[in-house]
Amino acid sequence: MYEIKKQLAWSKLKIGIVISIALLTLLLTVVFTGDIADIISPKELIKIHIRYAAGLRTGAPVWFAGIEVGAVKSIGFSPQYGIIVTISVNRDVMGYLKKDSRATVQTMGLLGDKYVELSSGSATAPTLRRGEMLEGDAEASAQHMVATGEELLKKMDDVVSQIGTLIKTIGEGQGTVAQLLKDPALYNNLKEASQRISAMIAAMQSGKGTAGKLINDDLFYNRLLAASESMERFGSKLDKEQGTLHRLIEDPQVYENLAQASARLQAILQGIEKGEGTAGKLVRDEELAQELKDAIKELKELTSDIRKNPKKYFKFSVF
Repeated sequence: MYEIKKQLAWSKLKIGIVISIALLTLLLTVVFTGDIADIISPKELIKIHIRYAAGLRTGAPVWFAGIEVGAVKSIGFSPQYGIIVTISVNRDVMGYLKKDSRATVQTMGLLGDKYVELSSGSATAPTLRRGEMLEGDAEASAQHMVATGEELLKKMDDVVSQIGTLIKTIGEGQGTVAQLLKDPALYNNLKEASQRISAMIAAMQSGKGTAGKLINDDLFYNRLLAASESMERFGSKLDKEQGTLHRLIEDPQVYENLAQASARLQAILQGIEKGEGTAGKLVRDEELAQELKDAIKELKELTSDIRKNPKKYFKFSVF
């Protein structure tokens, strides 16, 4: 009898221990929620700066390459970045994340639950390190797309209205465009210009005129080529040899002498314009100029008379 009571008490004790462990586990699960998973598998915290959270909540899953790798730990405001989302991911995922990886808030299922999708980034970018921040954004929601579509339709309506007004104005014959469309002189001028251009091109192709000869004459091309080669040889010779032209280019003294000569010539011309000196008097004195003209005229008359009547001026005798 004693053994039966002892076994019954031991059974009750085991049932009590099992129930206590179950209750303790349930209590830990309720109190610490997802922290138990952090104790079992090592995690890393990553911060994401984002402007619009799009309804993201704490505890939302984090996905990478289609696999759930963590959860959202906290969401807070930042005066510098707008919103800071802190996520906890498995430590082995850090080796696949790059500095240019992006975090996107997306919608899961029909109920509209939000989650964070991480991209792997470019292959050439350095690996993301602990404490570095990722850039995030939210996918375009249906409401945002509808609002954008309404704005686009409104702008298109304005454009169509403006086009209708423009077509109406053109139809009424108002404005420059309407005159260009209705004026037959424009068509005639364009037709005539086109005919002239066609005739000119045909003449050029047949070798007529200067332009045609320039295009079709091989001799002209050969002459240009020979002239170009001659100029190249002349330039090369000018660089190598110490001739007069080379000295004119390289020697600053030559330039100074030319400048002085130019200044003196300018001073002489200015003196002549003012009537200074003999040359100035010859240029400025009208009376002297008239006397010179009369003298030259008399000399011409005398020379002409000598040619006609040489005997009048020259007498020859042998004895």
